[in-house]
Amino acid sequence: MGPLKVFLDANVLFSASLGGPAFELLWELAERGRVELLTSPYALLEAERNLDRKRSEAKKAFLRRLRRVRLVPDVPEADLPGLPPGDAILYAAARRAGADVFLTGDRRHFGRLMEDEGALPRVRTPRAFLLEEGR
Repeated sequence: MGPLKVFLDANVLFSASLGGPAFELLWELAERGRVELLTSPYALLEAERNLDRKRSEAKKAFLRRLRRVRLVPDVPEADLPGLPPGDAILYAAARRAGADVFLTGDRRHFGRLMEDEGALPRVRTPRAFLLEEGR
């Protein structure tokens, strides 16, 4: 079995650029080939816009991190019940790319899916994902 495909929401990309142990571990897993990190142009744009507004000094780290992330196409026509349009685009992109896991810190919009064990891809926070995977 190959590496788990893990789609990164914009807020995860933003936070990973700022650093922290969980994000370091996630990138280490990618370096070791245990996970394949994915994101979409829409998520990249949102993360970059937030970095420019809030933490422009983290831009270099953001660009470095992106070397380990494979870009997958957006699904702009996505309409998933219970998700705002922007979040639906991202979740649909993850689904179309065959992601196993969708990582996000957005409990407000994705909380219902975090509790749904049948959701594909599974929705987890970075911390919950790392704890579940026993890594």
